[in-house]
Amino acid sequence: MVATIGTAGDGRRLPRQARSQATHRALLTAAGERFAVQGFHGTALSELVGDGAATKGAFYFHFSSKQAVAEALVAAMTDSWDAVTDAVTTAGRDALEALVLLTDAVTVRLDDPVVRGAGRVLRDGVVASPTLAEISGWWRDQAEDLLGQAQRAGLLRPEADPAWVARELVAGFAGRATVNEAPGSPEALWDLMNDFWAGLLPLVATAEWRARWDARPWARRPRPLGVGPGDAEHLAVRPIGEPSTAP
Repeated sequence: MVATIGTAGDGRRLPRQARSQATHRALLTAAGERFAVQGFHGTALSELVGDGAATKGAFYFHFSSKQAVAEALVAAMTDSWDAVTDAVTTAGRDALEALVLLTDAVTVRLDDPVVRGAGRVLRDGVVASPTLAEISGWWRDQAEDLLGQAQRAGLLRPEADPAWVARELVAGFAGRATVNEAPGSPEALWDLMNDFWAGLLPLVATAEWRARWDARPWARRPRPLGVGPGDAEHLAVRPIGEPSTAP
């Protein structure tokens, strides 16, 4: 059974607060899809109100304007991120594995319409803060911190500079994500990033670390679960090499 707004999956009526949260999420999801495809400036307020995710009255109960929807999308994206970063650093056996898991989480999050819509809002320069540059900088700093930990643990080649590798990772991901968004793109972003790791890790990691890495089924690792803004209660990030228990 597919639940409608205000009902649980078995058809039971949700409590008022849960109904309100479900409506808020449904409105953000619908708006995120609109913004991702049409852009903020190309989407009329009447389209958001008329998408059918909720009544007109419910829409204006949650949002006062199109700008308020845009700000809520960005807030939902950023507010859910700390739990994800904590999960990947806990799941990773070392800092380099945590870096791959962090990128996995970013990849999977782009399947979430709230994240896609928030990303388009950032590209359209709609909110004053955070900017797209700030978001990229936060991710780059997190990547550099993990690479610094890997360096101190003796996992990086001597010539691998954590700051340079972090910049290349963020730039490489952004380029592949842009290619993946193009109509008719033949490869999924997950596969594009696997190709990226297959090329980058031999350049930056020690031979000993790479031998351990290549002995594990890293290319068949399970995708992280619950990393989107609307499903963090189902968060599950597994160490690479452990079997998936997901259905």
